[in-house]
Amino acid sequence: MNKERDGKERLDEHLSHRVGAARCMETVIEELQEALETACRSSFRIRNISQKATSRKSVPWLTQNLTILRKKVNAQRRKFQRTKNNNDLRDERKEQYLATKTEYAAAFRKESYTSWKEYCTMTSITNPWSGIY
Repeated sequence: MNKERDGKERLDEHLSHRVGAARCMETVIEELQEALETACRSSFRIRNISQKATSRKSVPWLTQNLTILRKKVNAQRRKFQRTKNNNDLRDERKEQYLATKTEYAAAFRKESYTSWKEYCTMTSITNPWSGIY
């Protein structure tokens, strides 16, 4: 424990000496920034975001409209589930939720069917489905 404290004190003295002896504070700040970045890179695991994004399969029919509808369905469901004391309001919110859910399901089916049909009608040598449509 004393060794660790002595090491920290020596580091603190070294840094204060470097700062006091420096002619240009900007270079000291840049060196400190570089040292911190190097320490972070060596101690933290860096996750490559591009690999994660490419590992997911894309859903071509998931449009912005479907995303908004899905969020509305989830909001309506939460409202319905959180209404406990008033049975009339709970029934009303249940109907709103079910109507929104039905609308979302219909839009989802339509978009997925349209996307699949578009994919299948692409004329390409590598697309085996083009002959079906």
